[in-house]
Amino acid sequence: MTSRALWAALLTAVLASGCGRAPAPKPADHGARLYVTYCMACHQEHGEGVAGMQPPLAGTPVPNGDPAVLAAWVMSGVRPSVLPRGRYANVMPQFGFLSDADLAALLTYVRTSFGNHAGAVSPELIAGVRAAQP
Repeated sequence: MTSRALWAALLTAVLASGCGRAPAPKPADHGARLYVTYCMACHQEHGEGVAGMQPPLAGTPVPNGDPAVLAAWVMSGVRPSVLPRGRYANVMPQFGFLSDADLAALLTYVRTSFGNHAGAVSPELIAGVRAAQP
């Protein structure tokens, strides 16, 4: 076997093993991972939503407004008053099963991504909203 053929065989074996390939991108941020897991299917990768189905998160009043209103919507399905009724066909699933820390990370991600510049959400705020729910 010539040295060129040997190098070609070695390179083929290395590439076939997955070595030298870039891993699939994974969100580094915990809130981003939660978004990918629970929200992206409806609100899309860049928070643009789906016309007539799910509202956008990018630059809209709900994620940029009162974090307690956003938390109540995500946690318990309490529709924000600024979201027009009948404009979006789908109902917001309830994610109250997530821990206070997970909900805070998720909502912080939404409020600081997609061109949004709202503040972080604390687990304490989530706990307060959870306690106020019927």
